[in-house]
Amino acid sequence: MNSFHEFQPKGVNRLLVDPAVDPDRLRIHISEIEPGTRAHPPHTHEGVEAFYVLEGAGVLEIGEERYPLRVNEGIVLHPGTLHGLVNSGTGRMRYMVIITKP
Repeated sequence: MNSFHEFQPKGVNRLLVDPAVDPDRLRIHISEIEPGTRAHPPHTHEGVEAFYVLEGAGVLEIGEERYPLRVNEGIVLHPGTLHGLVNSGTGRMRYMVIITKP
């Protein structure tokens, strides 16, 4: 029987990870931002990053391009892509972030 390791990443009550998997290879957390704000300035990551909107609406900024995201929509970014996420709705935006590490 497999004995999973238990973690509590931001916004998640419990995340079980197989002990044969390096928990640093895949990061999962839930973030929230208020209307008209962003979690942080545009940035990059070494690994592939995905966003999945759970509540609210936002706009992913990549250079001069804008990609609207609504509930049950997501986007996957190539490593090193400079990006920022802004809450474009009238209420709180909750979204899942998944980042793979090289």
